[in-house]
Amino acid sequence: MAIGAAIEPASTTVRPMTPIADIVRDIARGGLAGLIVGLAVLGPGARLVMRIHALIVPAAAGMATENGNRIGEITLGGTVALLLFAGLFGAILLGVLWVVISPWLPGGTVGRGIVGVPLAVALGAPQLIVLGNQDFIVLRHHPLVVVTLLALIAILPLALSIVDSWLDRRLPRGTPGSLAVAGYLGLAALGGLFGLMLLVQMLGEGRTQPLAVVTIGMGLITLAWWFQRTSGRPAPSRWLVLTARTILVAGTIASAIAVWPALRFALL
Repeated sequence: MAIGAAIEPASTTVRPMTPIADIVRDIARGGLAGLIVGLAVLGPGARLVMRIHALIVPAAAGMATENGNRIGEITLGGTVALLLFAGLFGAILLGVLWVVISPWLPGGTVGRGIVGVPLAVALGAPQLIVLGNQDFIVLRHHPLVVVTLLALIAILPLALSIVDSWLDRRLPRGTPGSLAVAGYLGLAALGGLFGLMLLVQMLGEGRTQPLAVVTIGMGLITLAWWFQRTSGRPAPSRWLVLTARTILVAGTIASAIAVWPALRFALL
């Protein structure tokens, strides 16, 4: 061999992720974003909102709410129950929603969060503002009570978008058959199972039906997009984008109309 002849280095080529592996990573990332936001924001935020309500209406301090808690009192049992139901169950629902809705929100990190605010408020309000709930009577129908509840919902898409982008920069893009992809597949399957169980339960309750219907509709559209991705398509077809955004707009309007009587009850 001549001196100075080129010596070929050992191959360090890394196989790119297949579309399916990339999709599984996206599902796991969205589910993790929902879990983080649900446990870190939704659960503690609900407790903070309850404390604020006691400050807004001091006369209501110590009075029992519809679920048996006392306004202004912070107990270990009540906090654990709130974190479990509002935090954990809310986290599962947030993860499912973000996975199926986020691909259709325009803009970057901040843009997606802002666009998601009216959608979150419209779809989430019926879960917190319920017609006939005696808590609003106890709290004197104070408008700031309603504002704080809606504000808690409004910050969720912003938090989800930020956490999702943060995870996207840090989660490894494993090659097919790697431990990372296997982990993503496990998280996606587990989240899908719990999410399906939660949706079935929501379909049986009147106030949660609009949210469940929108989630299922968006899930079917997102599933169609994943199918297109497996064929190597870089972006969803126009009809898919139009259908997805039509569902989101229609769901937002329908949910806002449905919650209006409860909103009037809470304020008047």
